[in-house]
Amino acid sequence: MRRSSIMRLWLVLILAFQFTSQLALAQRATTETTSERRPNILLILSDDCGHAEFSIQGHPRYKTPHIDSIGKNGVHFRQGYVSGCVCSPSRAGLLAGRYQQRFGHEFNIPPAYSETNGLPRSETLLPQLLKEDGYRTIALGKWHLGYAPQFHPMERGFTDYYGFLQGSRSYFPLKKPTRLNQMLRDRTAIPEEQFGYMTDHLADEAIAYIKQWQSQPWMMYLAFNATHSPNDATAVDLQAADGNKIYAMTIALDRAVGKVLDALKECGLSKDTLVIFINDNGGAGGHDNGSLHGKKGSTWEGGTRIPFLVQYPAKIPSGQVIDEPVIALDLFPTILDVAGLGDAELKKIPFDPEKLDGISLIPRMTGKTQRLVDRPLYWKSGKRWAIRQGNLKAVSGNDDQGDQVELFDLSSDPDEQRNLAATHPDELQQLEALYRKWESTLEKPRWGSSPGKKSGSGTDESSSDNP
Repeated sequence: MRRSSIMRLWLVLILAFQFTSQLALAQRATTETTSERRPNILLILSDDCGHAEFSIQGHPRYKTPHIDSIGKNGVHFRQGYVSGCVCSPSRAGLLAGRYQQRFGHEFNIPPAYSETNGLPRSETLLPQLLKEDGYRTIALGKWHLGYAPQFHPMERGFTDYYGFLQGSRSYFPLKKPTRLNQMLRDRTAIPEEQFGYMTDHLADEAIAYIKQWQSQPWMMYLAFNATHSPNDATAVDLQAADGNKIYAMTIALDRAVGKVLDALKECGLSKDTLVIFINDNGGAGGHDNGSLHGKKGSTWEGGTRIPFLVQYPAKIPSGQVIDEPVIALDLFPTILDVAGLGDAELKKIPFDPEKLDGISLIPRMTGKTQRLVDRPLYWKSGKRWAIRQGNLKAVSGNDDQGDQVELFDLSSDPDEQRNLAATHPDELQQLEALYRKWESTLEKPRWGSSPGKKSGSGTDESSSDNP
């Protein structure tokens, strides 16, 4: 063989070796990138829905297959709670990871522009920590945590915002929107004619963000105003619901959730996305809380018990039903856990995880632990209050109670019908003492309920288009 032929052969072999090596390195890098991909966080919040208004909650008529799928593909917590019995305080506790009464956010923010009324800037919110750690943080929908510029979502840790600041607004375009209920993209108002029915529109916007940022980790806070008043529904959904407006709005909500879940599948993100679905408080008047006592605005079970569904296929086995009580405050440390933000990482930001009032649910959902730690859960809205420890719950101050403190065993009486105060005075005394001790640590409310409204009644949200 000629020398030139040998040289060409060696050159081909060397080039082939280099190409093979580079291909192997690229494949390994791709594998490492995929395996090390940080999970996305999708936190879906519905508004004022009745506890029983989902088929996974046992409603015989309402069909919500897409929302149900979250619990079926992961965990259905059947004793889920929020920390507030009305919209704004509940959202404040959720995003701060602390009982909102600790920082004076006890009542709904009055529906008027204010430079002072809003979730205090002293609180570090969940999106701030995730943003610091490299997450894209996106908020969509209802805000209701302050109207002045300093309270805007993009001043509280969100990189992107699309929605409205007020507690409620029409589901259809407004002729004369106000500064509180106008639709904003980031900080800029958009023409109302650019969208149709709100619930579908928010889903479409969520899908656009998911597709735009699918190559990097993101946290999305998707806060639907459905099914809060006004009871606006499309003609098609009304027909499907036989004229029942609330059911029609629920059909739209389930459809919207389904569209977003489908987008995750389309982008190949379902496995590595933590999806959470909860409601912001118990069902409002006219909604179906099933057999639970009370409604939005009360500290009865009907005011604070909510659907609580979680899926994360990469880590959480499907088909789980857990009956231990959990609270929305647990979602803050749960999300930090999933994102890999441990104590050491938080101290670099810096943030003290000891300030949080919840616990991570990941060990329980993954089977690392078989039972959640038993801890008291508290509720307070003006004169209305409650405490739950184990299966016992003390409750007082609701409209049908006055100042009487009643005691219930929720394991045998989840509907709070049999008052045990007379037969179990020691247990009641212990619970009330525990509640009073917690109450003594709280900050004075930063604002009261709206003029002319009962304290904590849950009615101080304007449902009009132009308050």
